[in-house]
Amino acid sequence: MALPIMMVHGGATRFQTRFHKDILNAVEKAARTGMCVFTKGGSSLDAVEAAVYVLEETNLFTAGRGASKNQDGEIELDAMIMDGNRLESGAVMAVQDIIHPISLARYVLERTSNYQIAGKGANRLYQKMIAEGYREEVDTKRTSVPSIAAGCDTVGAVAVDADGRMAAAASTSGWPGKLVGRVGDSPIIGAGVYANDVAAACCTGKGEQILRITMARMAVYHVEDGLTVEEAAERIMGELRQKTSGEAGIILADSRGNMTVRFDTTHMPTAILCSDSNVPYASMVPKWP
Repeated sequence: MALPIMMVHGGATRFQTRFHKDILNAVEKAARTGMCVFTKGGSSLDAVEAAVYVLEETNLFTAGRGASKNQDGEIELDAMIMDGNRLESGAVMAVQDIIHPISLARYVLERTSNYQIAGKGANRLYQKMIAEGYREEVDTKRTSVPSIAAGCDTVGAVAVDADGRMAAAASTSGWPGKLVGRVGDSPIIGAGVYANDVAAACCTGKGEQILRITMARMAVYHVEDGLTVEEAAERIMGELRQKTSGEAGIILADSRGNMTVRFDTTHMPTAILCSDSNVPYASMVPKWP
């Protein structure tokens, strides 16, 4: 496929059949939004933030508006965004009462000297972000779409820009009934998300299993070590099954625009769009690696 490219996933699990159409429409819309950002001169970071924002806006996924409650009936969100060109990332963990943690994670990356902020500190940082005008709050605890995505055809994403620079992002609330304060793989660098100048990966599924094998980093390492993205994804899924009980998925791309999707769950809604196509490839069960 021609660069730039957008890859978006909506999680690896079993989705009820009655929601499949809406889910596919959502991941397709997210992919279109990311590509629209590219056409407006945006970076791969802009593209993945905008794509994940779209998924957070729906109530179809365990992120943003669709977030699940923890054991105490509260919502705690994790999000991460990573710039592969700079090997820098921003993450927020166990943040409460906001809908778009992906934009707060971007703020951590670009406006602080830290990589990971958790709990009350993240919520305080949200107020600072709004006060500085980094993002506008358009509703209570709901920020506006990133400005470069305004007017676009507008939960994880991988993007590769026209120069082969990559970024990856993820956003989640975790599974229903999780322990208070539980942090999964999504905001941990190298576990749920990793990007460098060779490849970028975004994982989804059972966070504790993904954490055990630092799945995203190892997938990228396999590409660095000479495997194709298809071979790398197949190997890391094999390692996941061998060392844990599995139940995860991955989207993986390299700097030349080669890409693949792998998962061992019933469904993993995915949408992929490249610069030479106007129609995203979208499927609950991709027919291709």
